[in-house]
Amino acid sequence: MSIFYLIFIGLTIYYSIRYDGIEEYDQHKQHRLWLMCGYLICLSGFSYGLGADKFAYMQYFEEYPSNIAGSGDYIWIEFMLRGHMPLWTMINIFIKSVFGSFYVLQFFVSIVINIAVCYIVTKYTHRYFLFLLVYFLTLQYFIFNTEVMRESIAQAFVLIGMYGWLNGKKWLYIVSIPLAVSFHPSALTVLIFPFMKYRISRNTIIYGVILAFLIWLLSDVLLGKVMLSVAGSQGAMVQKILFYSIKASNIFGFIRALFTYLIFPCIIMYVVVENEENSELKRQKAQMLTFAFVLGIIACSFTGFVRLYNYTRIFYLIMLGDFIYTLFKQKDHLIIRLSALAGTVFVTALLYMTYYKTTNTRFYDFFYPYTCILNEDKSVFIREIAHNEAVFVEEEDDNVRDIK
Repeated sequence: MSIFYLIFIGLTIYYSIRYDGIEEYDQHKQHRLWLMCGYLICLSGFSYGLGADKFAYMQYFEEYPSNIAGSGDYIWIEFMLRGHMPLWTMINIFIKSVFGSFYVLQFFVSIVINIAVCYIVTKYTHRYFLFLLVYFLTLQYFIFNTEVMRESIAQAFVLIGMYGWLNGKKWLYIVSIPLAVSFHPSALTVLIFPFMKYRISRNTIIYGVILAFLIWLLSDVLLGKVMLSVAGSQGAMVQKILFYSIKASNIFGFIRALFTYLIFPCIIMYVVVENEENSELKRQKAQMLTFAFVLGIIACSFTGFVRLYNYTRIFYLIMLGDFIYTLFKQKDHLIIRLSALAGTVFVTALLYMTYYKTTNTRFYDFFYPYTCILNEDKSVFIREIAHNEAVFVEEEDDNVRDIK
């Protein structure tokens, strides 16, 4: 079944060679983009037990009532016990009552996130297919479609909202962000986006590294304050804050995060911004860079909140595609640019190879081989076991320490 992966990779490479060099509007190029978008939707929609968190979503779906009547109390219970936001629970109950199948839910999530991503891609790059290849190979496609399903719907609204803000349609931002929060509270992060007006320079990146290190040094105290402030409260949301607040990276984890979320992404995005010829696009991409810079500092300093970086990930991958496309077309600072790309490939490979001892699996095993609804083989539940190990046996992670 993994032949479907090879087909996608082969088609995106072919279409990239044929169409990514076309700068003006091209009907065939647009058609191929949405064809590949549909391919990604079906790849996720027809999957069975693909990913890790997917198993939790499957279990929750089975527990939802199959009758919309009286669901109001259940929505409140879900919020209090699991921290699931109202719109997410409502969508689940509606699909359960009308279709009775989890597969409809995963199709819905895949449609929402992948259409939003492809639409944004058409607005900020001409390298559609190189982006799709990067989106796929960095595993971000799999993460959005199988790991953070609630957050991915929020991500879709966030992308549209941020695009609206950058293009003077502030009403779109004002409408989209509350909808995003109604699916996942982490979307509140995007409230700082309108204030990201500071222009990032090479020196700013250096200062950011220093600031991230200082915050990391004080992370025990800062996170301890959070824990003390919420320890006396109740509810699933509070428990999640506590859960994410009791972990911090040691020096090795910090260095890895520093290169993964701050140094390499900022170098890549900075180069793309500086070489953008369209003044309006340059302004918008500069604001994206500033937002990524701030979230990168948070991701380096506070391990438990690294998922917030997802809200800048698509814009980063768009610029990574542009960066790769123009790598050898520009001669200035070639060694630095090659090093940034090589480093990005290396940290991505580290993610691929994350190892779980109990199940003898690696991170890529969550997504490979491809498993389809036409063959509901129960052996895929090894992924659920590996996921439980990844979440609950964190004391074996050499890059993580408990907050004392």
